[in-house]
Amino acid sequence: MTRIMKNFLLRSTMIIISLVNIIPSALATSSKESLDQIAETATQAFDAGDLPKATQYYEQLVGEGIVNGHLFYNLGVSYFKTGRLGSSVAAFLGARRYLPRDPDNQANLHFVMSKVQDKLEAQIPAGASGHVVTGLAVFSQLELAWTAAVLAAIWGAAFTIVSAIRSLNRWKVKVGLSVILPILGLAAFLTKQATPEAWAAVNLPEAKVYSGPGSHNTQLFALHEGAPVLITERAAGGYYRVKLSDGKQGWIADNQVLLFGPL
Repeated sequence: MTRIMKNFLLRSTMIIISLVNIIPSALATSSKESLDQIAETATQAFDAGDLPKATQYYEQLVGEGIVNGHLFYNLGVSYFKTGRLGSSVAAFLGARRYLPRDPDNQANLHFVMSKVQDKLEAQIPAGASGHVVTGLAVFSQLELAWTAAVLAAIWGAAFTIVSAIRSLNRWKVKVGLSVILPILGLAAFLTKQATPEAWAAVNLPEAKVYSGPGSHNTQLFALHEGAPVLITERAAGGYYRVKLSDGKQGWIADNQVLLFGPL
């Protein structure tokens, strides 16, 4: 996908959000610019090569709660070109959650991770029981939700038509429910299992990983800027439990990693 198309999709998303008032339409700035204006300004700066300015405005959108794969992608590019490796890895990981098949994001994520000192992967090797869930990762939650809705609608329409043609009786109702309920249940389960994993990246030169949530615990190892970590738990006191692709686990301060998107 070209950069022009990505910027168009980002602007379109901002306009839609502004129109439906999902979140406040202005940032807490003296100019009270609307979200779509902020996105437009950021995109213009990005296209003009003014990456520090573009980054500033993109970060304002993120701070307002905007969750958008194209926004995270543009941030990843801006971060890398301004020398912020860890933030760049985190942004591309965030974009992957919402654009799981985007070839540009995949290529850029692979490239920036090749610059990271710790040679880790941004995925956990799946066992035999995890291949189905791993396969679902190529679809976004929105795609899975729509698929489930369409399947349920098709079956519901077919059942309604058949019932209208023939006299409806209790036996037919039981048969219909016995089919549609498992379909809906399976769809809900698969959508839940396919919830994008919360991958973050170390955004400091070095981060210590402990055996428990707190620096008073034993230090297990250290990670370096850009190292990808899978957040599996949040603890009081500002610590995340993280898992690495090499199987190591531990606790890291939440101010030493950067996560795009909800946990």
